[in-house]
Amino acid sequence: MEEKKLVPKMVFKEFKSTSLWKMYKLGQLIDYQHNGQTPSRFNELYWNGSINWLTSGELNRKRVYETMEKITEAGKLNANLKLIPKGTFIMAITGLEAVGTRGNCAMLGIDTTLNQSCMAIIPDRKHLDSQFLFYWYCKVGEKYGLQYTQGTKQQSYNAELIKVLPITIPEIEEQQKIGEFFKVLDERITNQERKIAKVKDLKSAYLTEMFPQEGETVPKRRFKGFVDEWNETTLDNVLAYEQPTDYIVDEDSYDDSYDIPVLTAGQSFILGYTNEKHGIKKADVDNSVIIFDDFTTSSHHVDFFFKVKSSALKILSSNSRKFTTYFAYLILNNIDYIPESHERHWISIFSNFEVMIPSMEEQQKIGEFFKNLDNQIEMEEKKLDKLQKMKEAYLEEMFV
Repeated sequence: MEEKKLVPKMVFKEFKSTSLWKMYKLGQLIDYQHNGQTPSRFNELYWNGSINWLTSGELNRKRVYETMEKITEAGKLNANLKLIPKGTFIMAITGLEAVGTRGNCAMLGIDTTLNQSCMAIIPDRKHLDSQFLFYWYCKVGEKYGLQYTQGTKQQSYNAELIKVLPITIPEIEEQQKIGEFFKVLDERITNQERKIAKVKDLKSAYLTEMFPQEGETVPKRRFKGFVDEWNETTLDNVLAYEQPTDYIVDEDSYDDSYDIPVLTAGQSFILGYTNEKHGIKKADVDNSVIIFDDFTTSSHHVDFFFKVKSSALKILSSNSRKFTTYFAYLILNNIDYIPESHERHWISIFSNFEVMIPSMEEQQKIGEFFKNLDNQIEMEEKKLDKLQKMKEAYLEEMFV
């Protein structure tokens, strides 16, 4: 019987007639492995130096360009650490499933030392390309993290487990082409992330300048023609609240083909879509609302029909023609408050906050300005999502 040819679904044109992937054990293709150590935490002379020191929690399946902590030369000597050069593939060898570090990896964009939870894999460069190895592991790393790691709560690799990981590869030239292709795609993703961060930083700066600071009655930056002082009031005079009970989804059998989004006030915002036809909050552009997490105090402005997942939030809206809901949402964004306890915050704390409010005309002008920024952020985030999905699809089709 003819042996089945190992070829991925998608192959570069120049390799279509010659591409043949073969299976190896990873240990057959690497020169050596190296993991780090932690200098003594009890000696301050070992820390806050100029030498990078990397932990598994910082491995995010991207290129690492900085580390959270740095050590001194004395700390490097204390832990007998090597400086691993940029361009090296790093994988997490210990990690907690709950916090998502297991299966993590990265390519170094800097020279760095490692702690004991990281391992550098140095390939035999004649047979295995580091970038190809990185993207191959991005595709299968979580599977191997679950299948091969030892332990229960704190799973870990050892050197022998890594050596027996099965890897299927083409010839080195094709590996290099694949690695370079994904590197360029990653650079596009990174540039898009920077663009989004830049707009968000701009929005944050404007929020600071276009709202009065404590003890002030006018902001530093205003639109032309507005000179009146802002008036002080409390948030409960600006926003009315509604309990979400009537809008809680019955089942979490979500499907993207359904029409009604199910929202959370947390970071994820849209959890999925439901086909339930009852208990829908009918928000729109003219009757928008704010969903406010009663425990974390995070919030989202919503101007479309929706249901919610949890009762641990309030649905807020303007309680007067003197205030716009979107402007009130900006006020919430501008409040510097960090929850210190697990309690419901709207009625007991936030509703009593004193805030400054301008005329309706100035509210609308400021709101229009920030909506344009929000629209720009949303547009750039959609571009990022498209690039990330493109990468996922290519990873699926370009590896065996």
